[in-house]
Amino acid sequence: MRIDLATIALFGALQALLLAPLLLVATRAYAGVARTSLRIWGTVLLLQAIGWVLMGLRGQVSDWVSIVLANGVLMVSYAETTRALRLLLGVPQRRALLVMIGATGWLGIAWFGVAVPDYRMRVYIASLALGAYLLLLVWPLRHALRRGGSIAQRVMLLVLLGALAGWAARLGDLALHPAGAAGLLAYSPANAVQMIYSAVEPVLASIGFLLMYNETVQAELHRLARTDPLTGTLNRLALDEESARLFSATSRPNTLAALIIDVDHFKRINDEFGHATGDRVLAALAAAIRWRLQPPAVLGRMGGEEFLALLPGTGLAEAMALAERLRVAVAAMPPVSDADVPGVTISVGIAAYRPEDTEVQTLVRRADRALYDAKRAGRNRVVAAMGDTSPVQPGAAAPSPQQTPPAE
Repeated sequence: MRIDLATIALFGALQALLLAPLLLVATRAYAGVARTSLRIWGTVLLLQAIGWVLMGLRGQVSDWVSIVLANGVLMVSYAETTRALRLLLGVPQRRALLVMIGATGWLGIAWFGVAVPDYRMRVYIASLALGAYLLLLVWPLRHALRRGGSIAQRVMLLVLLGALAGWAARLGDLALHPAGAAGLLAYSPANAVQMIYSAVEPVLASIGFLLMYNETVQAELHRLARTDPLTGTLNRLALDEESARLFSATSRPNTLAALIIDVDHFKRINDEFGHATGDRVLAALAAAIRWRLQPPAVLGRMGGEEFLALLPGTGLAEAMALAERLRVAVAAMPPVSDADVPGVTISVGIAAYRPEDTEVQTLVRRADRALYDAKRAGRNRVVAAMGDTSPVQPGAAAPSPQQTPPAE
């Protein structure tokens, strides 16, 4: 018994039509990129439903409707599918390119559908357009194939590769049997395979898309839970995690330095100019420090006006030089408010990894004591923990800087 391909097309349209309202209603609960991508995907399902309904009416309505209009709607849906997925992945949407591919493909299909009817040319043109869209979809997902890659992206990649295989089977059948089926709804094994897959693809692709969306949201929640909302640096939770990770990876002859940075007389700023001004000072300070730190350095807010910078692979001499550059840069910062806020300065306490250090808290406590030494010495200066030394290079003496007073 042969399968009625028109019925399958209408069945696929019904599935897409049922899924679309669910996704469009769900967008009300989200904001930003999540809401935009879900809304585009819901619109895509509506367009696909309309396109497959029109195509399923082939022979009952004019070719202008079942070929030209149907393929035009489907081309728009393919372009929007590509845009939604690339938006979710955070890669450029290439909207001009998407429009060009769709317009070129649709014009070619319209020409060989009505003006100069030629089924084979319509298939070739549609395949080129779809292949271009699939390339723009698959290329950003290629990283999912690496070890530890995203499972959700792998699911979506399999769905897309299935679509590509269906079109390849149709092209192969057309090449091997040029005098065979005269339309997509005319029965042939290749047409049946492609139509069945096309009917279930909206569900499969939507599952893959929702898995990717959930993965993206979870990653964003993880980031937000570990980011200080005021300064954009790591918060205390993330700082503790990164500190433990970096310290566990540290062993001789590797090096690690810790800088505790504190804003001088910050309470006075809050009291005289208000907490809103104090917040702007902290945000500007964090931006100035972060801009001067190079990966894999880690910067986090310990609380209040104190920040901790961890510098893997950095010895005491390098850490002190960096801290001094930070101190000078902060002292030269322009006012951050219209109010008459005086320039801010920082004090920095530094500690370097010692072989006897068994936990990161030991390193941080030494840096904290050095910070208090800087405060007692008059603030606006860099002080290293007593007893810390820089690694000795062959043929060179070990430097022993302990305190850097402010430049005159």
